[in-house]
Order: sequence, then C-alpha cells, then structure tokens
Amino acid sequence: MRVVVFGASGYAGAELVRIIAGHPHFELVGASAGSNAGAEIGAIYPHLRHSPYGSMRLVGNEELAASIETLGAEVAFFAMPHTQAASLVPRLLGSLRLAVDLSADFRLTDPRLYESVYGFVHPAPELLEQAVYGLVEFKRGELAKARLIAAPGCYVTAATLALFPFFDRGIVAPGSVPIANAVSGISGAGRSAKLGNLFGEIDSDVSAYGLGGHRHRPEIEQNVGSPVLFVPHLVPMTRGILATCYFDIAPDALQAAGLEDGSSRTLVEEMLHSELEEFYQGEPFISVLEPGESPHTKATLGTNMAIVSVSYDPASGKAVVLSALDNMVKGASGQAVQAANVALGLDEGAGLTRVSMYP
Repeated sequence: MRVVVFGASGYAGAELVRIIAGHPHFELVGASAGSNAGAEIGAIYPHLRHSPYGSMRLVGNEELAASIETLGAEVAFFAMPHTQAASLVPRLLGSLRLAVDLSADFRLTDPRLYESVYGFVHPAPELLEQAVYGLVEFKRGELAKARLIAAPGCYVTAATLALFPFFDRGIVAPGSVPIANAVSGISGAGRSAKLGNLFGEIDSDVSAYGLGGHRHRPEIEQNVGSPVLFVPHLVPMTRGILATCYFDIAPDALQAAGLEDGSSRTLVEEMLHSELEEFYQGEPFISVLEPGESPHTKATLGTNMAIVSVSYDPASGKAVVLSALDNMVKGASGQAVQAANVALGLDEGAGLTRVSMYP
C-alpha cells in the first residue's frame, strides 16, 4: 500500500518513517515537512540515512497534499502539531482509503472542548463523529471499519490502559476521583528548540507541569467516563512514559470477592491482578506483570508494548496501577500503525516489535 507521511521531520514523523521502512505491506511514496522542506530525510535523521527512504526529499505540506492522487497514495499519516491536521484532513479524506491523525485534532468528541482546551474552533466538527479512536485494545471492532483514525498520545494511552479496565469492571469506587501521575522523557515535547528542552535545563532535574489542568486531562476523562486528577512530570530521559495511577476500590467489588474489610493485601492484589489479566488476555502488545511488580520504561524501548501491573495499599485502601510504554512508539507512531493495520485488514503487528533494546 502506498503511504505518505505529513510532518516527517518531527520525532513522531521520523518514527513513522522508521516503522514503515520495516513494514511488509507499506511503501512510503511521499513525505512532508515545514521548515525542513527540501531536505533529504537522511540528512535530518542520520539513523534513517541507510533506510529505503534516506534519500527521499521532503516537500511542503501543501505540495504533498496536492500530489496525493498523482502519487496514488492510499494511506496518509498526519504527524503534525495540534490544530494543523484539522484543516488538512477534510480536504484529503475523500482521496484516501485511510487517514491516521497523530495529533489531538479528532480525539475529542465534543467540539466545544477544542475552544477551551486547544484554543481554536474546530473547522470540521462533523468529522469528530466519523473518527475512530485509535486505541486498539478498546476499539478494535470499530477500527475495522474506519476511514479516519484519531490516534491517542503517550500520556493518555498510559493512563487509560492503567485505569480503564477497573472502571469497565466496576472496581473503582463510585464518586471517587482517581489520580494519574505520569513521568515522560523529553522526546514527548517534540524536536523544537525550546529553552526548557535543552540538556543543561533538564539534566539532573525533575519537574511537574500542567498543574492548572493539562490539556490531555479531558481526553483521559472521556476515555474512562469519570473525572481524573492528572499530573504530568518531565524527567531527564529521552524516551518512555511511566504512569502511576491510584484509585479507591468500590466496596461492592470487595464484597463480591469476599474481601469486605480489604485487610489482606495478598488477596486483594490477587483479585485486582486477576481482573487486569483477564481484561488484557490475548492482547499482543500488553504485558501484565505479577502483583506488586513494577514495569520499567526501558523494557519498552523501541517497541509497541505497554507493560502494566497492579498492587494494593491496605493502609489507604487504594489500588496502585502502573503502566509503562515508549512514548514514541505505543504512545505515538507505533500505535498509529497498529490501528492502521487493523483498519486495513492487515496483521495487527505488521512492522512492529515486542522486544526492546537493552541496555
């Protein structure tokens, strides 16, 4: 299938090029950039120089858009900053078999949220109903019929994978507000040269941000159907997300398991672990660790894997769910390809790997 990538000079776009280079069913026939238009992919990213597309010259976004039919492109990935795909996708959707957007432009179902969260009036609100959310583990059936996919990002994916199974099974106490604390590597901020992204600024430093309400919070709440307190943190590593989520356990769930007093850490953990393991049974890119075992971000490096685990703190009565993934793969480009594979009727794991690089 002939594929194009909009925004190929950003980190997510470059990761798409890397994955497509090893994909058995995709051929990259065009790629675009903003300020890097005119450069070869391999000149911007040396690790792609010896890929099949190292000598491909990037064109401007409008030039690529105008040549979709000439190139015979069937699939387009949009790895562009928020707000840009919202105006580009509606113009091109009729010429494509599938459009996959990696930004937030089609993730939210309520168009009014784009004004309050992202500061723009959505130019194609009718497409919000057509877009299928690209978290395969929850939307596999809907994705099989999709023409427009809204691929979720790293923070939202990590938090949703941790919390959703327990909401779905009625284990989160009604009326309680779960907490999602997540740490991210600096690549999640993109490739632009911002002061806060410089090595001298982030080295040996950890900080929280978005304390007034991060823009991805409404998306997490949309996914789990409940208010969530979300606090992101920046840590001095290149790749990776680790989300640590806490919630109160519903008394009815404990009662149904014969654990009304919740005093036995082992028994409650076994119950929570069993629910998590059963929910993700058979999922090729989800690994459920034993109760109390912590996932490591480095175990996901370069892979489309998400590693989750759950433990229980009897002193507070709270469950603790952890979720680790590579923010550039399962948290961005890999997830977009996984969703595209399902929509196109291909092997879900085509072009993706489960085995990380180490050390």
